[in-house]
Amino acid sequence: MVVRIIIAGESQCEKFAQLNLVVDHLSQNLPQFCYERIEKSIPEWKTWLLKINQKYKWHHIGSPLVWKELLMKGSKPYYIGGLPEFLDYCHSYYQFDYFMADSKFKGITENCNQYRTKIKKDNQEIQLKLSTEQKVTKTESLPKNDYVVCISGAGFQLTEHLISQLLELSVGTKTIAKIFIYDSECPNPPIDKIEHECSYIETNYSGKVVKYVEKIGIALTYCDLLIVLDHVPFHMDLPIGDWLEANKHAMEEIALMLNASAKRNIRILLPNLGPACYNATILMKAANIEKHNIVVATSDLGLEVAPVAAEIAEVAMRNMFCPPVWGFVGVNHLVDIRNTIHKYNTFEPYQRYTRVRNSTLNIGSITPEMRTMEYLMIFDNSLWTKVLERRKQANFSQLPINKVISLVNVVKLWLFGAQPDEIICLGIKCNGSFGLQFDGAFSQPAHYVNGKWLPADNYLMPKDPEMKLPYLEDMARLCMNMQQGTLPKVESYTPCICKRLKLSPKVIRSTRFYK
Repeated sequence: MVVRIIIAGESQCEKFAQLNLVVDHLSQNLPQFCYERIEKSIPEWKTWLLKINQKYKWHHIGSPLVWKELLMKGSKPYYIGGLPEFLDYCHSYYQFDYFMADSKFKGITENCNQYRTKIKKDNQEIQLKLSTEQKVTKTESLPKNDYVVCISGAGFQLTEHLISQLLELSVGTKTIAKIFIYDSECPNPPIDKIEHECSYIETNYSGKVVKYVEKIGIALTYCDLLIVLDHVPFHMDLPIGDWLEANKHAMEEIALMLNASAKRNIRILLPNLGPACYNATILMKAANIEKHNIVVATSDLGLEVAPVAAEIAEVAMRNMFCPPVWGFVGVNHLVDIRNTIHKYNTFEPYQRYTRVRNSTLNIGSITPEMRTMEYLMIFDNSLWTKVLERRKQANFSQLPINKVISLVNVVKLWLFGAQPDEIICLGIKCNGSFGLQFDGAFSQPAHYVNGKWLPADNYLMPKDPEMKLPYLEDMARLCMNMQQGTLPKVESYTPCICKRLKLSPKVIRSTRFYK
C-alpha cells in the first residue's frame, strides 16, 4: 500500500525549510516516496493549524506539522508530529540519518524560498511554452483557406489584368480574400482608379476586396504573398552598371520594409520585369526571410516562343508543354525549345489491318507517349527570326498577357497546393542541381517539395548548340559584381561612321557599339 506524506508549515520557518530538504532528498532517491507540501503565511498559519487540530482531534503546536495518508479514498490520516518526530520516522522506516550543523541553518529559509520561487517560475514558463506550441501546432494543422496578397508597384499596367485573374482564382474553399495595392512613385488617381474598377468584380467577401494603402507596412503585416512589380526599366542611354545599381537600390528599399513589417515565412513573387533574377538575388541577400520563398515567374518567355514552335513543328498547342527557361532572366536567358515536351500518340496496327478491308473490328492500338521536340525542330532554323517578327508586330498592350498567365500559374500552385511531380520554370535559389553553384536566383525547372521550391534535378539538361549553361552562370556572376558606370551606353552607328568603316546596310541595321 502506497503512503503519502503531508508536510505543512510557515513560510518563514527554518525547521520547515529543513523539512523540505529532507523530503526532496527522499523523493529523488526513493521511487515510491510520495509527499505533498502545504505552505502558509505567518498570519494564516495559526488559524489553519487550529482548524486541522479540530478536524482530526490533534493537539499539535508550532511549525512544521507532518502526517501521512494512504492513497485510497476515505483513508484516515495518521499523525507523525514535527521535524524531530519525522526524522525518527525516516530513520525507522528508511534507515535515513539526517545531520546538519547549526552554522548551515543560517539563510536556509531564504534559500529555500528562492529555490521554490525559481521552480514555480520555471514551471510557469514551461507551461506557457507548451501552450504556445500547442496553439501554433493547431494553427498550422488547420488548412488555410483565405489568403491575403499585396502588390507593390501597382502603377504598372500589368496590375489591372493581374488583379482580375487573382480574384477569379479558387480551388475548393481556398480563395484570395484581400488584395492590397501599393506604389511609392505612382500618383494616387491612377491607383484609386484601379481600386474603384476592381471593386465591381464579384467575390464571396463583403466590403472592399481590393484596397489601396499609402504605407506598405500595414499590408505586409497581414500579407501571405507579396508580388513585386517594382523595377527600373532599361534605357539605351543608360550604362548597364547604372541600370543594375538603380534596381539594387529599389530592392533594398523593399527589403527594409520587409524586415520591419513582414512575417518571416512570407512568399515573394517577381514577374519577368527588368533584371528580374538580379532583383530577386538582391532581395535574398538583403531581406531577413526564407530564401526559398523568393521566386521569379519566368515561364512567360516560354509562352512567347510556344506558338511559333507549334506552327513550325505542326504540333497542336494543347499537346505541348511550356518550353523550359534557363538563365539569369532579365539579363540573358535560354528557351530550350529542343527539350520541350509534347504528347504523341503512337499507332500500332494489328496484323489483319493489311489483309482485311472495311472491318468493324479494331485495326490497331494507340499508345500515348511523351517526346521532346528536337527531332521536329532540327531542320528549321527560322524560329527566333519568326519570334522577333511577331514581337515587332504585336501591340504593346498585348505584351503583358503572358506575364500575367505565368504569375497566376505560380500563385495557383503556391497558395492552393502543388504536387511534387508538377514542374514549372522559376527563378529560384540554386542548390547545386544541374551543376549550378551560383549564389542567387537562376531560372530552371522547379517543383514544390515540403513547402519549398527546389530545382527538379531529374529534368533534362538544356540542348542548344550556341548557348551553354556555364556561360549563363558566368554572366550571372558578372552582373552581380558590376558597379556604376560598367558597360557604357549602347549607341547606333551614325552614317559617317558606317561610311568610314565601309559597313553593308545589313550590318548597319543589326550592329550596336559601346560609346
